[in-house]
Amino acid sequence: MPRPVPLWLLIAGLLPGAGGAVAAPTPHVAGDYVYEGSFDVGGPAAWDYASFDAARGRLYIGHRDTISAIDAAARKLMGQVGPLDGAHGIGIDAALGRGFATSGGDGTLKEFDLADLHVIKSIPVGADADGVTFDAGTGVVIVALGDGDKLVLVDAASAAITHQVDLPGAPEFVAADGHGKAFVNLTSTNQLARVDIASGKLEAVWTLTGCKGPHGLAYDHHTRRLFSGCGNAVVDAVDPASGRVLATLPAGPRNDAILVDERRGRVFCPNGDGTLTEIGEGPHDAFAVLRTIPTFLGARSGAIDPATGMLYLTYGDIQITTGPRDPGGVRFGWDAAKVAIFAPND
Repeated sequence: MPRPVPLWLLIAGLLPGAGGAVAAPTPHVAGDYVYEGSFDVGGPAAWDYASFDAARGRLYIGHRDTISAIDAAARKLMGQVGPLDGAHGIGIDAALGRGFATSGGDGTLKEFDLADLHVIKSIPVGADADGVTFDAGTGVVIVALGDGDKLVLVDAASAAITHQVDLPGAPEFVAADGHGKAFVNLTSTNQLARVDIASGKLEAVWTLTGCKGPHGLAYDHHTRRLFSGCGNAVVDAVDPASGRVLATLPAGPRNDAILVDERRGRVFCPNGDGTLTEIGEGPHDAFAVLRTIPTFLGARSGAIDPATGMLYLTYGDIQITTGPRDPGGVRFGWDAAKVAIFAPND
């Protein structure tokens, strides 16, 4: 007689993305995304934002006390930036050959060399340095201070602070339009703010209708639209000129990043429940959810290669932290971080 399978193991097997690979949708149609496998980043398990360096074909991931630098083609860890005290995000100045990583615990921005990954300078910016982006149009690194309700603007060439911008709420992530404007989600007030980078002036603050707890934020330079991922499992499409919410689209829970494929006119919201929401951008601000792609439990952040459209999602090995004698109290923990790759089939 076959041995009974413990209930906790059955539950784990039914979770989205639990265990092995995720099968690609069948049959394939244009716009499907094919799971191409995963690779290890290593321990410890905690991770945060990811950025893609298209010029060098590298993926960078905030990974507790370091920035993991990954050769995307070889799918392997090539080095680390550190030590950091609470690694969060990474801004990439490809032309200057510099990276800028937020170290939240000690409130610094670490400037590092993209060639050999050594830290060049530690720039004090303020408590809870979190989200960060580099704006190639102005040559400025934009840092969000989550506990300080501020944006800090840093000139990449001189590594000097140019402005500190007070905000009416706690900032989460930052996007820039390449033409002198920065945008930031205010997660504590459900708002979106616009800042003029040259002057450091707070120009506008708008309410994100239908959005609670905005996190991920991305700007599409082709359509000139902003996309904000929200804690109540929706994505807001926003006009950056007026702040008007053009559409509110259903997504998944516990999302933490928004990725945009400008070439294909697609927006992606990776969700913590092991799903990836794919949104299409049509003419005349027509937005629609195209499909929901199964991924891995906890894969709520990631990056995109703008040249290929390849998606890189970070997640962790699932470990059940309760024993088989306690099936009603199943709890999960994470082991080493992994990166799952999804490729477009068109």
